[in-house]
Amino acid sequence: MEIKKIEEFRNNKIKRLPPSVIKDIELKNQARRLANLAPIKIKVRMCIACNQPFESAGNRTCGCNTRSTGYIAGREII
Repeated sequence: MEIKKIEEFRNNKIKRLPPSVIKDIELKNQARRLANLAPIKIKVRMCIACNQPFESAGNRTCGCNTRSTGYIAGREII
């Protein structure tokens, strides 16, 4: 019974984006709409490093391994 509660808590715990980032994405979406481009969507993803759910606009890690994460040509490299 207790394991079920722990698993349920873990599934409900999602790392959220800060409000300033969400506001920035909204402003970018307004500009993209004027240019007839597809909007940036915020999705709940699973981190490929720690398997925790988090909100993302494109990254595959939640920031748990910032020291070992790098970017090459706009792609996240672990």
